[in-house]
Formats: sequence, C-alpha cells, structure tokens
Amino acid sequence: AQPAGQPFGLLGGWQGIIPAKAGKMAGILCDLMTSKLLDVSTMFARIKPDKFAEALAPSMQGSMYRIIQDVMQREAPTFWESLPLYVQQELVVEAMRGAPVFLAAVIADLQRHIYEVLDIKNMVVKLSLANKQSVVRMFQEVGSSEFRLIENSGWYFGFAFGIVQMIVFYAVDKEAPAYSGPLLPVFGFLVGYLTNWVALKLIFNPIHPVSVCGCCTVQGAFLKRQDEVSEKFSKLNVELFCNAQNLWEEMMFGRFRDKFEELIRRHATGYFDGTVGAIKPMATMVFGTEAYQRMREQIGVKLVEEMPKCVPVSYAYQDSVLEVEATVCVAMKALPPDEFEGVLHPVFEEDEIKLIFVGGVLGALVGLVQYILIFS
Repeated sequence: AQPAGQPFGLLGGWQGIIPAKAGKMAGILCDLMTSKLLDVSTMFARIKPDKFAEALAPSMQGSMYRIIQDVMQREAPTFWESLPLYVQQELVVEAMRGAPVFLAAVIADLQRHIYEVLDIKNMVVKLSLANKQSVVRMFQEVGSSEFRLIENSGWYFGFAFGIVQMIVFYAVDKEAPAYSGPLLPVFGFLVGYLTNWVALKLIFNPIHPVSVCGCCTVQGAFLKRQDEVSEKFSKLNVELFCNAQNLWEEMMFGRFRDKFEELIRRHATGYFDGTVGAIKPMATMVFGTEAYQRMREQIGVKLVEEMPKCVPVSYAYQDSVLEVEATVCVAMKALPPDEFEGVLHPVFEEDEIKLIFVGGVLGALVGLVQYILIFS
C-alpha cells in the first residue's frame, strides 16, 4: 500500500518522488504558469476565425455528407433514397457554403468563453498522471545541470565532511574506543544529510547575484541559467502539454465537455436554420414540423460527434498562431530572479526534505557497512 502522493509504501518499497507526486506537481506548475507566464484568453484570441474555418473546410465536407445522410435516413429515408446522387451531393455543397460562417462563429464564441469550456489545469494534471514519464523528462531536461551538481557534490562536500569525520573518529577512538564504531553510522547520516542540504541551497541561493570581495559574483546555479531554463521549459511545455491537440481534446472530452457541446449545438441550430433559409416552409410541409425540429436537433448532435474528426487538420495552423512556446519563453526570461525562482522551485520545494533525508539514510547505511567491515 502506498499513501497518495508519497514515494514510499507502508510495507516497504519506493517510487521516485517526481512520479509519485506528478499530479500535484503538475497542478502547482500550471497555476504558477497561468498566473505569471501565460494568459489563455490572449493566447486563443490569436486564432483568426476565418483562417480557422479555412483550415477546417476540407475535412468538414466529408463530415457534412455523413451528417446529412445519417439525419435524412433517420427522419426521411424514403425521400432521401428517392433523390438522385447528384442532388444529394448538391445538398451537401449547399450546406458547405454556410460552413465557414458556422466555424468562424464557433471559434469566436470559444474565444469569448474560453474559461468556461477549457480547464487547462485539469488537462495538465490528467496528462501528467497518464504519462508520468513526461513529468520526469521535463525535470530531467530542465534541471539537468542542477542534478549533476547534486551528484557531484557527494564527491567534494562528502570529502570535506569526511575529513572532519576522520578527525573526530580518531579523537574518539583514542579516548573512548567503545564509542568510535557506533559513531560511523551517525556520521554517515550527518555527512549524507549535510551534503544534500548544501547542494540544494547552492542551487537556489542566493536568489540575486552577490558580489564577493569585488572579484566574483555568486548566484544560485539554477538562477544563473534563467535564459537556458526558459528556453528548455517553454519548448517541453508545448511538446508535452500546452499544444493545440491537447487543448482541443480537453475541450471536447474534458471537465467542461458539456458546456463545449452545448456551444457547438447552439451554433449548429443557427447554421441549420441559415442553410435551410427560404425553403423552411416547404421543408416543414414535406417532412412535418416535428420531423423538421428533430432534424434541426440531430444536426447539432452529429456536428458534436464529428468535431473530433474535423479539428485535427487545424492543429498545425493553431500551433503556429497560439505561440505558446515563444510567449512562455519571453515571459520567463523577463522575470526578475525572485519571481523566476518562484515559478519552478515551489513545484518540488516541499519534497526537498525527503531528498535531504534520503541522503542521510544512504550515508548511514555506508557508515554501517564501514562499522561491520572494520569491527566485525
């Protein structure tokens, strides 16, 4: 059994801290990103409704034929089958004339109500939990230099603390030999603990550049790489999370799916009325008022069903105009050091003590092995 959000099991076992807390970390990261780096409304406002409609038009024609055929076969099968094929195709062509207006109206309405149909935090958390390796990869690539610092610190800080341990061990062994052996695991824990603690401090401290004796400037290793980190983070953010495909899949299948579908149906009924236009009296006479109303509703339902098949052809266009990578990168680079530190550090800050403690435990185990080898 593993407590939720914890890397350890109640009966033993261990999972990496980042995979274990992927969902929570992703939620914190998304909150910080949308509050400091990215305005979702501004991002979606860059989509031009006419360009969006133009990008979708090719895939809409096949969908429109399927929609009209399904609805007519359901509500007026005899009438539909009696029509020559070219007449059926002409009806589809006529319906397609109004498609650009319908699609442009849909995207314009989405832009006005984007926060009602898109929960970007839910999207990021869901993607992180479904593919925890994505979160691990982001941390590994963004913090690659800092991970090397922690790894290498075991050599030089461990060596420095080891000198102190050796001196103390020698003194205790001379004065009280019975205590020198058990001292090894204790010192091992302290060395491991302090090594990781110092390494983590050097990553994020000092936040602002500090001049030392006028000959050099000291700043946290992570903060010194602000431009590089901004570029890596913004690129991975788009690749793994905030791209057009993920954003639309969240709208179509995510938390606010009902509101998204309602928006599509609302515009679909208007689209149907506009397409039928002047022949509405004749259509109601031929099909009957109730059947006409059912057709009107079915068009909306079918358009919602077809939307996931149509929208993907527009992803390339949307990714090019959303400019998520460039927006996040420029915003991150422009942050003052304290705000930059506040974008990524809080994501794993609460788990730093676990990393430090694990270093202590590993040090204690090494000390225990030393004790067994020397005194057994």
